[in-house]
Formats: sequence, structure tokens, C-alpha cells
Amino acid sequence: MRSLTISQRLLGTTEIVLIHHTDCGMLTFTGDAFKDSIQSETGIRPAWAAEAFTDLEGDVRQSIRRITSSPFIPHREAVRGSSSTSQRDGSTR
Repeated sequence: MRSLTISQRLLGTTEIVLIHHTDCGMLTFTGDAFKDSIQSETGIRPAWAAEAFTDLEGDVRQSIRRITSSPFIPHREAVRGSSSTSQRDGSTR
């Protein structure tokens, strides 16, 4: 949200496009397990959310809702999102 707020309020952008991809690393772990591993190693549990997810399209929708409900984003009328299929060679379809 920080980068989007800066982009719109200081850099003049008026549209937001979210693109999630099928080979996203955020699909490969759970937030609790990640925090557990950090706590095990450091003795401190992170207070912040890792925001991992298991439903690609659901996370796109949730991200759009978060952006369009934020009072920090002045231009919320043009927010779009989609998902793309990542290929093993790094290309997308």
C-alpha cells in the first residue's frame, strides 16, 4: 500500500493493475510456518504478516478490495487485476 500511495499522491498515477502469477513463491508456504521458523531461529516472532496465500484468484480479489477501500489511495476507480500462468522458462501466458 505504501508504494501505491506514493505513486498516486506524489508521482501522478491514476490507475492500478495487479497481476499475480501461478508460480508465485507466496503460494509455497503458510504464514504461521514461516513465522515459526523465524521464531525458532531468532527467538522473536515477527509481528508483521507474511501474507502468503493458497488461492491465486482469491488473493487478487482480496488485494483489489484492500486497495479500493483504502483512504490513502485517491484514485480507486481504475483498479484492475488478473492472474497469469507462469511457464518453467520464466515466460507467461
